[in-house]
Parts: sequence; C-alpha cells; structure tokens
Amino acid sequence: MLTRESIYVILFSLPVYQLLFYTVQLVSFKRKNPSKKYLGLLLLSMTTFLVINAIHFMGYHSIFSYFYIIYLPVLLSVTPVFFLYIHSITRENHDVKKMQRLVLFIPAIVLLLANIVILGPMDQTTRLSIIREGIFGQNANGKGNPDLLMAFWIGGIILVFGQILFAILKVSRIMQTETDNMRKEPAYLAYLEWRWILGISLSVLIFLVINVMNEMLVPVNNLAMVIVYNLLMLISGGITGYLGMKQDDLLNQVEKISFVSSVSQKEITPETQRPESISPGSDFISNSEAKEIHTKLLSYLESEKPFINSDYSMHDLCDNLNISRRKLSYVLNEIMDKNFYGVINEYRVREAETLLMQDEMNQLKIEVLGEMVGFQSKSSFNACFKKFTGMTPSEYRNHKKMS
Repeated sequence: MLTRESIYVILFSLPVYQLLFYTVQLVSFKRKNPSKKYLGLLLLSMTTFLVINAIHFMGYHSIFSYFYIIYLPVLLSVTPVFFLYIHSITRENHDVKKMQRLVLFIPAIVLLLANIVILGPMDQTTRLSIIREGIFGQNANGKGNPDLLMAFWIGGIILVFGQILFAILKVSRIMQTETDNMRKEPAYLAYLEWRWILGISLSVLIFLVINVMNEMLVPVNNLAMVIVYNLLMLISGGITGYLGMKQDDLLNQVEKISFVSSVSQKEITPETQRPESISPGSDFISNSEAKEIHTKLLSYLESEKPFINSDYSMHDLCDNLNISRRKLSYVLNEIMDKNFYGVINEYRVREAETLLMQDEMNQLKIEVLGEMVGFQSKSSFNACFKKFTGMTPSEYRNHKKMS
C-alpha cells in the first residue's frame, strides 16, 4: 500500500531520473565539444539541485544539513552554465574564454564561501534548527537566525533573479547579433535552431523562478503543491534535455560539412576531396594505404549511393568497404578533416540538389525530398543543405524557378 512518504519519494524521483538520463547520455558519448560539455554541466547542476531539494522537502533534515552549505550556490550555478552553453553553441569554435567562465561563477563562489564561514562553525543542533524553522524563523532558543546568515541568503535569492535578468538580456543580444550575421553569411551557424534555443531558455527560466519562489514564498508543504512542483520540474527538465540533445545531434550532423557556394559546379571526386599532400604520420597505416582507402571510399559513395539509406552507419560503411573502423576513422578525421556525418551528408545534399533540378520533383514537399536522399528529419536536411550551399532547399528551389 502506498504511503504518503512513498508517494513523495516517487514524485521527487521522477524529474531527477529524467534529468539524470539526459545527463548520462551527454557525458557518456565519445564525441566532445565545449557546447556539449556545457549542456551536460547545465543538466548536471539542475539534477544536483533537485536531489538536494528532494532531501530537504522529504524531511531528511540530518542528511540535508550536510548539503545546506551548497544548496543555494548550486542553484546560483545554473544560470552561468546555461549562459556558457548558449554562448558556446552560437560561436563557430564553440568555446568560451577561461576568464569569462570564472567571472560568471563569482556569485556562486562568494555565497559558498560565506556559507562555509557562517554555517561551517555551527554545531549540528543549530544547523538543524535553522533548516526546520527556515531562514526567517526562530531557532530552538527562541531567537532569530543570525542577521549575517539571513543577509547572505536573501542576497543569494536576489542574485538568482539578477542572474536571470542578465541572462535574458545577454541571450537576447546574442540572438539578435547572430541572426544579423546569419543574414550576411547564409552558411554561418546553419545548425542553429532558434526555436530549440528559445525552448531551452524558457525551460531553464521556469526551473529557476519556480525554485526561488518555492524557497522564499510558496514552500512545498502539502501533496497538491508537491505534485504541481514536480510536474513543473518534469516539464522544464524534459524540454531542456530533449531540445538540448536534438540541437547537439544537429550540430554533429552539420559541423564538418564544407561550404560550397555553387554545388552544381562542384563535383565530389577523389581529386577535389583530397588535400594537396597526405602524410598520415601513424604506425598503423601507411601513406599509400591512406590514399587507397580515401579513393576507394569516395568511389564507393559515388557509385553505390549507400547514404540514401537513412539508417546508414559508420559500422555499415566499414563492412561495405571491408576496412577497419580505426583506419577509416583516421582517413575521415585526419586526411579529409571531416567526420562520418560530414562526408555522408555532403553526398546527400548533392543528391538532393540533383533532384531539385528535375522539374517533375517540384511538386514534392521538401521533407519528402530529404527522406529520399537519406535525411531523417526536415531540420537536419535544411541545416546540412544550407551549410553546403548557402541556401535552404526551399530557397534553392525558388532560386531555380526564377533563373
């Protein structure tokens, strides 16, 4: 039979497990880039806060007393990591200077140090009294909590709202600036989906506002409030994780695609794809073998067109060519300066352009054309096509009609 306590455990566990799932997905993948790292840290900071918050509101005060010092500092770290993610995903090198990272975390660091100085020397009884009665309540001796502690905690809450305002202003400015840049250079940040970024931003905003209000104004102290609170955490965490994963996958699809201003005049051949000199500089593959694999790869893709299969994978390509994954990865990464998706999606775009040149294909929807050449989604098709040609498939089709 379900008890009130077991229901609370289930309700508080759901958003934690959901965020933890997305966090593990991001940190366990082999591919590394700064924007993915910051997204993983964002979800990790949200997960950590929800775990501490669940311990607090389920009444495990003795355990919570050990986490009390980092409770608000963890919440204060959410906005800086979110801003680092937005800043990195909208930069072509996807990274942020070390000093910029440090400055953003100053509020969290200051509050953490203050808590260590004020709460650290307190005995367990005094700390538990503060937790049970709240920052504004009376302790066991009938006295109010230390003014300095109250000041720092109130200041911490104000800092969270200040961070939210800062993030809104900065993200709005970034979006405006990068949108202008994208108009000037069509292939610039072709992978960026502003509606996904906006969805992530609103979800993080909901997460922060609800938790600050919950701490100061509307404490979770009954079953109805617990249900509403955890439902909002499920929504905000789920949207953040889902859209973040989609944006990361789209970045991976587009990142290594080359920009060619006129695809129809650029035929992909071993000669056009090969650097001037190939110097593998590795003991497991010779110069001549690297050239042979490179030529074999491009010839196979050109003649057999396996990329039309939307589920085509690196494993399939290795089997088809009878080449080890290690050697093929080396040729893709070091010789061609691409990844698997970069090569495959360039061929898909080239095939799509061929179809778009045919009059009988004008009646087909863009997403249908994308599926015909192997793309699994319209967003991936649009982003890859734009990165390669400087136009979306729809813009290309309209340009062809006018010419």
